[in-house]
This record gives sequence, structure tokens and C-alpha cells, in this order.
Amino acid sequence: MVGFLLDLEGTLVKDKTYTPFKSALEFTEELDRLNVPWIIATNNSTEKPTVLIEILREKGFNVNERKLLSPSLLAKEFLRREGVGSIYFLGTDKVKEFFKEEGFEVRDDHKVDAVVVGRDREVNYQKLKTATSALVLNDAKLFSFHMNRLILDPDGLVAPSVGALATSLSYASNKPVVSFGKPSKEYFDRAFELLGISEPSSVYMVSDDPFTDLAQGKKVAGFKTVFLLSGKYKDSSVLDSIEPNLRPDFIFDDISGCFNLLEGA
Repeated sequence: MVGFLLDLEGTLVKDKTYTPFKSALEFTEELDRLNVPWIIATNNSTEKPTVLIEILREKGFNVNERKLLSPSLLAKEFLRREGVGSIYFLGTDKVKEFFKEEGFEVRDDHKVDAVVVGRDREVNYQKLKTATSALVLNDAKLFSFHMNRLILDPDGLVAPSVGALATSLSYASNKPVVSFGKPSKEYFDRAFELLGISEPSSVYMVSDDPFTDLAQGKKVAGFKTVFLLSGKYKDSSVLDSIEPNLRPDFIFDDISGCFNLLEGA
């Protein structure tokens, strides 16, 4: 049996508008028809998981709480394990509310147990100063929703993503950053659990991110990797900076190429 971990933005949908690629709906429908297990393995840090599921269902995807894994679902486990009660959060009000609902104190000053980095389109000097002060002056721990370098915006331009911001705070404070999402081992262990497959060679990770999702994912989890040119990178020259043994096993223009992986499934 094979299974698929499908990235969201740039893979199944175009961007934060969550507009599906036509072939993405067709491909997931074919997976269901063949009874091939799949989940959306996203690093989304802007929506509550329940809300994201509702959005994607409205767009036509057959998803539920067993078919979507986001860093938010692992965040509370990470933070509680580290004894974190209060956080300074860089991110959307929606996810800030999620943390409050989960029982965390979300503060606007530096006197917190941890700094958590999500997708924040309104990040500014004051926010960065508060986060850095928490890390340096209050010895707060540093967590990130994921370690992605770039994000593709609806205008077609790219911007620094969550991982880039978390890395800058790590550099400034001389503290390590712990990621809830891809490419953490905990994330991929949970993904395999949801798929019901324990053999990495039977799993395809499909994504437009050749670094975090694919190269680092392959290093951590050992699955097969599929690089799509439908997202933030439009040609395969970006792979030149990746170690040869961590480069993708397959490269397709978009997810329609993945139909080729279903032969014999």
C-alpha cells in the first residue's frame, strides 16, 4: 500500500485564497476512489485547524480531522511538555485565539515563558523587540510553527516565511528554535500515524518546498519526495543547492504528474 502526504499551498491550492488547482481536486478524488490513504500535511499557521477544514471542504476537498495535520495540533503538546504557560505570539488573531482557547496566557509584553512564531503580515520593529527581549531578558524559549523560508503571496511575489523570521530571532538571541511543523520528527510521526502506514518507502511527500518539506523531510522521515513547480519555485535550478542524496525523487510541473505514481496502486 502507498500513501500520500500532500502539502497545501502551492501544491493543492494556489495560495492563501485556498483556490484549488483543478488537478488537485481530481487527484484527491482518485485517491479516494482507489482507497489510497492521504492527508493534507500543511505548515499553515494562519487558520485554526477546524476553520481550515471548513474552508477546504467548501473548496471541494474531502477532508476531516483525520485528513489534515497542521502545526497548531502539535503546538499545545510541545508547549505543555516544556512547561510553558504564557507566550508572546507573532501571528494572526485567529491562531492567537486558538492558543487562548487551549489555556495558554497570550501576553503583549516580554514577560513570558516562550515566544511562538507564526505567519505575521504586520510584523514590525516593536514586535521583534518584544520577542527578542523575552528571549534574552526573560530567558523565554523559542518555538516556530515551521521552518519554511519563503511564502508565495496572491500577487505572485514571495516573502520571508515563518522559518526565516524564527531563524533571525534565534540568531539575535543565540537560542535554538524548536519547530512544531515540518520538518520535525514529531510532525512526521503523527502524519504516518494518520496515514496508517509505518514504512517510509511507501509514502510520497508532495510539495512545492524542496527544502523544509522534501530535503529535510527525507532526512528526518525517509519517505519518497515529489517536487512540484506549481508554487514558489518555477524551475528546478533551486535544487542545485541541495545535497544530491536529498534531492527529490520526482519532479512534476503540478500535481497532475502524481497520477503517474498511482500505476498499480
